[in-house]
Amino acid sequence: MDDTSTYEKILDSLIQAVRSAGANNFQYDAHIFELAKTDKYPPSIADLAESFGMMIVKIEARELRLMQTISELENAHARLKEELQKKETVTATLQKERNQLEDQIRERRGEIVKSNHKLQIEILARRRIEEERERLIVELTEALTRMKQLKNLLPICCSCKKIRDDEGYWTNLESYLSKHSNAEFSHGICRDCMRKLYPERYEKL
Repeated sequence: MDDTSTYEKILDSLIQAVRSAGANNFQYDAHIFELAKTDKYPPSIADLAESFGMMIVKIEARELRLMQTISELENAHARLKEELQKKETVTATLQKERNQLEDQIRERRGEIVKSNHKLQIEILARRRIEEERERLIVELTEALTRMKQLKNLLPICCSCKKIRDDEGYWTNLESYLSKHSNAEFSHGICRDCMRKLYPERYEKL
């Protein structure tokens, strides 16, 4: 086999290795480094093979770092997604609790309004009761006053003018007043009685 044919095969192998590396297939690495052996191939071929081999190794290392970076990013994305889901769950729970608290506040506010309305009605009713009680007390006081006044009235006979005492006995006015007061009497006669009893003397007046 002539040198031209050999070079073509070597170039084809290198091109195939590069294409494989571009497709993330690095199985040609060992074969390329075999070409770098100077005792078997010319120095130019060895240098070319070594350069291609180092380039493929760098590509492979870069691809490995890229895959690691992608894996780390995927893991970070998964963690962020999980944290986001937890945050959404916590947010939903907090929103639910907030809604429940707002419902309780509205319900409590309604109860307070009802209680205040009921309390105002009770206060108004008590005020009316107090006013009615005061009115009844005034009326009762006035009634008691009238009863005392009536009790203090002396029952007197419209004919003989005797007075009935607490024991039910009829006593003349002078005796009753002397018994129940310190009053002293001096007797006289009015003009009407004088005209009735002593008309002659009345005519002389």
